[in-house]
Amino acid sequence: MKVLVTGAAGFIGSHVVDGLRAAGCQVIGLDSLDPGTWTRPPSYLRADVDYIFTDLRHCVPPLDPRLRDVEAVIHLAALGGVGRAGLEPGNVLTANAGGTARLIDLLQAMPQLQRVVLAGSFSVYGSNYQYRVPSTGRMLTAARRQADLDAGCFDVMDPDTGEVADILPIGEATPPAPLEGYGASKYMQELCFRAFTAAPVTILRFSSVYGTRLRLDDGEATIIAKLAGWIARGDAPSLYEDGRQIRDWAYVGDIVEAVGAVLERGCRWPIVNVCSGEPTTLLQACHTLAGVVGRAVEPKVVGGFRFGDMRHCLGDRSRLTALLGRAPCRFEDGAGLAFGELRR
Repeated sequence: MKVLVTGAAGFIGSHVVDGLRAAGCQVIGLDSLDPGTWTRPPSYLRADVDYIFTDLRHCVPPLDPRLRDVEAVIHLAALGGVGRAGLEPGNVLTANAGGTARLIDLLQAMPQLQRVVLAGSFSVYGSNYQYRVPSTGRMLTAARRQADLDAGCFDVMDPDTGEVADILPIGEATPPAPLEGYGASKYMQELCFRAFTAAPVTILRFSSVYGTRLRLDDGEATIIAKLAGWIARGDAPSLYEDGRQIRDWAYVGDIVEAVGAVLERGCRWPIVNVCSGEPTTLLQACHTLAGVVGRAVEPKVVGGFRFGDMRHCLGDRSRLTALLGRAPCRFEDGAGLAFGELRR
């Protein structure tokens, strides 16, 4: 199968390219080599892949002859993340939404196209998480009262009894409600495909992804990348609130396998969450990372809170488990695969 991968030079894209080549696919890699991230092409680019270094926003018909017989497209290209979208809204929105629209123009001229996979994001869910009070079953939103936060009570609680509520894994049927520009741009990418009928489209919504090649020193580094970098240097991470915030990270190997499964067998759902589905607190993540990199580092819980932070994030992995035929990788298992090379 001949596959076009956009964002092919990036952290996730390069792993997807590796997986496709291992499966015997012919791969065309498209990437802008965004100057906000790269000063030169990364060293892990492959000699057996034909790369096209251009910005999707500049791709206009006629179609590059190398793309005419493409049979599948994996669309990973996007500028991130939340901070950059706030500073460069025009750049991020036009790259992510406008670039996707340009790509769809190109897809119309691919007569052999059989499948499209779009990289979505948990950021489209915003704060639409739900919580359940254990003793009563009362359902709550993710909203937290300012008075509780000021008093150092960081959990989502029953407003009448004060009982702590449990987060429910967020499912794919949850209505998108992005809270910031990056999440909005990722939802716009999904919307761009609403009228697309040339081939089936599967949206894989990624929770925060980790793995080898994850940039730990990037200004837009995710929290897990920052934690790994700090601990590997022997610096104690400072954690807001009480450090018991739940996060759900996706191992990049699960993304590679999910993409391969969609291409090989198709997918009966239009949207699939890619996550571990396992709750991991920030404190637990720090202790796991310290063990992986061989550093006796204890995080500092500094309290306080940041406006807009969600207490917990947790995904429903049911569809992904069915797609993979197994449970996705837990963070305690994937951390060594991702960050073992940082060990002292």
